[in-house]
Amino acid sequence: MNGSSFKLPATATFWAILAALTAISLMLFSGILLPFAVSFVLAYLFHPIVGGLHRVGIPRGLSALVMVAISLLVLAAVLALIVPPLVEQLGQLIENLPVWYERALSYIQQHYGHYLQRVTGPQRAGEATPVEQFRQHLAPWLISRGQGLLKSGADLFNSLALLFLTPVITFFLLRDWDKMIASIQDFLPRQQAPAITEVAREIDSTISAYLRGTLIVLLIVSAFYMVSLGLIGLNYGLLIGLIAGMMSFVPYLGSTGGFLVSGGVALAQFWPDYTMVAAVSGVFVFGQVIEGNVLTPNIVGNKVGLHPVWLLFALVASGYVLGFLGLIISVPLAATIGVLVRYAVRRYYESALHNEDGQGSGGAAASQE
Repeated sequence: MNGSSFKLPATATFWAILAALTAISLMLFSGILLPFAVSFVLAYLFHPIVGGLHRVGIPRGLSALVMVAISLLVLAAVLALIVPPLVEQLGQLIENLPVWYERALSYIQQHYGHYLQRVTGPQRAGEATPVEQFRQHLAPWLISRGQGLLKSGADLFNSLALLFLTPVITFFLLRDWDKMIASIQDFLPRQQAPAITEVAREIDSTISAYLRGTLIVLLIVSAFYMVSLGLIGLNYGLLIGLIAGMMSFVPYLGSTGGFLVSGGVALAQFWPDYTMVAAVSGVFVFGQVIEGNVLTPNIVGNKVGLHPVWLLFALVASGYVLGFLGLIISVPLAATIGVLVRYAVRRYYESALHNEDGQGSGGAAASQE
């Protein structure tokens, strides 16, 4: 009986317990972890700069303080420049939505009312028209969605209140980054430390290449969309360009979404001037060509190994489970899991389980001994 019992190796048990505790902690404390997650991402992005300043003789604490101060000044300047027009355009968009809604209903009734009647049958006395039925069913849905957005906005506001801690947390993380890495290395099991260090370096290379490169690409693409749409004179061009640029971390998502939204706005604004509509569409076609063939290959690189479908899944799954916190950690988490899977696949190919002769690299080494 004892021979048939199944026992995990001590190493596997250790990592399984550590992973379970990490997952449980994320679930329990997800409501308060947002500033810590943002601070860790910022510290991860900025620690090479702080390390460089420290190597030229500037104390690490002072280097961290200077880095945080510069970041806050740059953020304040950017917000001062783009937030007022963004708020104005958002207010105009909300104000014009009812007008567009009525126009859409009128257009449907005028051009497609008879098709709706074929589907729903002839209208009976006192029965609401198809358009009225559409309005009756759509209005409650819109109200419920709006209430959900308001609730999400309130939750987001509470999270933003916690973000005032972010500069402080970022400072301490930057100041003590090397000590934290050394402590983690000391914590690792000695026998598995070389393999874990190898995987950690691959994870670091993947995440740093993707995060830093993608951030630069997003800034360039967002600026291009906002400036181009602003020069064309498209309504809400600044808002559409910013959202489309920020969504470009997944290839084709930002440009496709921006193309569809801006195309609809351009049709409503410039119709029947096809030239202006084509100009708006051309902005996103040109932006996607430059992003996919010039910016991403040269700045991010083609060896990061993060497939767009995997990124989308990680974004949706992390956001569903952990909310806004999940959106922050989705890309690092996806990169980490991707590296671990590739490492496991490599070990599988080297193992006796994969080889036909029943001996992997370990088996061959053992036979030589």
